[in-house]
Amino acid sequence: MGTDAPIRKNPQVVYRPLAGEGGVLLHLESGAYHGLNEIGTLIWGLLDEDTTVEALVADLREHLLDPPEDLDGEVERFLADLRERNLLAG
Repeated sequence: MGTDAPIRKNPQVVYRPLAGEGGVLLHLESGAYHGLNEIGTLIWGLLDEDTTVEALVADLREHLLDPPEDLDGEVERFLADLRERNLLAG
């Protein structure tokens, strides 16, 4: 997927924060739960608007104090995992 392709949440997925750090995604159709760490939760929150990988990475760089050197690659792998689990639309 290109860095300028829009990313959208699957409307059949809901998010709930956890008491500590992170949160959980529930796929309403399958009933499967998927845990998110603090960074995954931040990424999920930034997906509230239609965005692109490029814009998402730029937003993350603004939110993180010390972003990893390969932030682009890590975000792309995380989004690929979300797609594989049917948590993103399209």
